Amino acid sequence: MPACSEPKLKFSPRSLFGDKIPASRGRFQKIDELNDFFLFSDVRDGHSTIHSWDLIPTSDRAKFICMTLLRNHRKKKYGPKDGNPLSLENFQGLIPDLVDAEITALVQREILREVTADRFDFENSKISTGIQGVSRTFLPTAEAIGTLTASGTRDFVATAALRGCEPNTYKQQFLAEIYYPGQFRSLTAQDYAKLQGFPENFILHPNSSIAKKQFGNAVSVPVIAAIAQSILQCL
Repeated sequence: MPACSEPKLKFSPRSLFGDKIPASRGRFQKIDELNDFFLFSDVRDGHSTIHSWDLIPTSDRAKFICMTLLRNHRKKKYGPKDGNPLSLENFQGLIPDLVDAEITALVQREILREVTADRFDFENSKISTGIQGVSRTFLPTAEAIGTLTASGTRDFVATAALRGCEPNTYKQQFLAEIYYPGQFRSLTAQDYAKLQGFPENFILHPNSSIAKKQFGNAVSVPVIAAIAQSILQCL
C-alpha cells in the first residue's frame, strides 16, 4: 500500500458515533479518529460502513426502510436470534404508512429477501460474505489488518489514500475515490507472508491459494520468536 505520512485528523466522538459512543475501542481504533477501513455489511452501521443501498441506486424512502430494519432486527421482541427477519406487520408497526409494494421493490433489487412466508431479512445478512464480493477494504493509514484465515478472506487494500476527510462525507469520498475507480486490490500471498512476519527471502508455494492457506494456518513468526526466547530464559 502507498505510504501516508499525514497526521490523522481528530474529531469529536459524537460526530463519529452519534449517541452510541463505544465505551472502549481496540488498540488500532481510536475513539476520536476515522476508521482506517471500510466494512461492507448490511447488518452493521457506522461512519465507515458501506451498505448495499449505498451501492444500488435507491430512494431516500427505501434507505429509510432499510435503516429501520437494521436498527430493529436485533431486538428480542422480534425473535431470539442476533438478527431476526421482520414481517410486513412488524414493518408497519415501525413505519405506519408502509405498503407491501415497497418491501417487494427492495426484494426485487436484491437488498431484501423473503426468508419465510411474510418475513424479510437482508439479502446480505452475514458479515463474512460482505457485499458484491468485498468484506473490508483497508486504507494505507491502517496500522493493522483483520485476521487472516486458511480459507482466505474477502479483504482488500486500497491503492490510494483519502485526504481531507470529514465524518459526514467519509463514505461518499471513499466510494468516489477508491471503490468506483477500482483503486483497491486483494491481499496476495506475499502480503500474507509480510503480515505474518516471514522474511522476504522466504520461498512461497507457487500456488497462491495453497500459500494463503499455509499462512492462514501459521503462527506469526514474531510470536514464535517471543515464545522461544521465553523458554530459553527459563532453562
